[in-house]
Amino acid sequence: MDVRERRCGLCGHVNPPASEFCAECGVLLASVATLGLTRTRQTQFALPDYLLAARERDREERRRRMATESGEGVGLVWVGAIAALLALWFGGATGIAAPVFTIGLLTIFLGFLRLRRDDRNMARAGTATVVVSSVVLGAALAQTLGFAGSHIAAPATVAAIPTPTPDPAETSAVAQEYAAVVPMFRGNAARTGENPGPPPLERPVVKWKTFVGGESYASPVIGSGTVYVATKAGSLVALRLADGSERWRTHVGDYVARTTPALSGNTLFVAAGYKLLAIDAETGLERWSVPVRFAGSCSPVVEGDLVYVATQEGHVSAFAAQNGKEVWHYRNDNLLFGSPAVAEGVVVIADEAGTVTAIDAGTGRELWQKPTGGEAFTTPAIEHGVAYVTTNEPSLTAFNLKSGSQLWSRDIGGESSPAVGDGVIFVGGDDQSVRALDAATGETDWSTPLGYAIQSSVTFAGQAVFVGSGPTLTAIDRSDGRTLWTHVTGGVVTADLAEVAQTVIASSHDGYVYALAPSVRSPMESDGSHDS
Repeated sequence: MDVRERRCGLCGHVNPPASEFCAECGVLLASVATLGLTRTRQTQFALPDYLLAARERDREERRRRMATESGEGVGLVWVGAIAALLALWFGGATGIAAPVFTIGLLTIFLGFLRLRRDDRNMARAGTATVVVSSVVLGAALAQTLGFAGSHIAAPATVAAIPTPTPDPAETSAVAQEYAAVVPMFRGNAARTGENPGPPPLERPVVKWKTFVGGESYASPVIGSGTVYVATKAGSLVALRLADGSERWRTHVGDYVARTTPALSGNTLFVAAGYKLLAIDAETGLERWSVPVRFAGSCSPVVEGDLVYVATQEGHVSAFAAQNGKEVWHYRNDNLLFGSPAVAEGVVVIADEAGTVTAIDAGTGRELWQKPTGGEAFTTPAIEHGVAYVTTNEPSLTAFNLKSGSQLWSRDIGGESSPAVGDGVIFVGGDDQSVRALDAATGETDWSTPLGYAIQSSVTFAGQAVFVGSGPTLTAIDRSDGRTLWTHVTGGVVTADLAEVAQTVIASSHDGYVYALAPSVRSPMESDGSHDS
């Protein structure tokens, strides 16, 4: 009987002579040489025992790892990822994109479930997932930073194509775009909210939308086929009205939050923080700038050769449009959040204390001051010698422009400035409704509930009234208050809408400028003809 002790070749543990398995690591000792008092002579060409034991341990560990690494989940992860990417890349306009994308995600989840005990392949799959996710996030970030509005030029055509005969309808549409002008906040110096139109009366589609690089509280200004928008980040952006492509962009300061530029001729006047700038409308280059008190949300107004600017601290100034020279300065003791209105030689402001002030537009002399009974954060509207002011009381009050005498007052109002045209006032109330009132008596003609808080102000063109409430743009029939159509944007809309050349332009808090226009129909659809 063999009485020699048996040493384990894997871990080196010495076992009794009769042991079949190592008591330390459990390895079968049948293939391990027994060791006794006389051991095998070790030569200079043989590995030491401790190295042999280490090599055997490495081999055993490799065998165990290979037994557990099946790699079955890796294929499922890649198949699912490919299916999801194909669904996103090619399936945007088809009905099978969503099911294929869902199946792809489920397959990826199943693959990771199978890999949960396979550490090495799980690490490989995780690394691949991080790489793919980084590429997708990079593409999304590139789009967000301003490439969404870019257009890729089509390759040049080699074959000669005959010049088509211009379509009179298309020529007329282009002429309308260049002739249409919405030069300043609320449409004009009197701040009536009237736009040139014509507006789309049937449900429109998105003609284009362009990311301008940040939230936009300012209303769009339109002239010479160009849309001008100021952003919260301090950029003034010029977009082509036809397709939304960017013409130019300039940085005018870090304080442009709510101010809307004013366009006169070929010059844009922008109240940006602590300065008033004159910007070339064609190139975006600065012509001149002058210091002012903090402008806040007060938008400049141009009337004749003068630019009128109010500041949040209650100051009102008139500057020469040609060179920025100050003509006069008026100081009010209350804060201003609305913008000045100018008509018939009178500048009208309404402050947060609820005081309405009339100032001589030529000299800056105060004409009259009247209380309204509530805080005013809105812009007055002037028509036919009457100034209309809303407050958050709520109230809507009519004042005689020359004397300041109160004509009438109604318990209607909120954060929305009034619009007035042809003897009718349109105003959004704090009860989420838009109303039409008789300008002479203040009596309500119709009321239309919208369902969202109204933070923008009503504009109108032709036979329609337009307003933003929450993220929704709404068109209302001017005669009876009937809703014509609605469109939901990607963010809250607090800026006024502009209506020109069968197009509605809106800026939203999601950073996009939207252009809505009637869907283009082919000639066959227009005349009802079909191919047999």
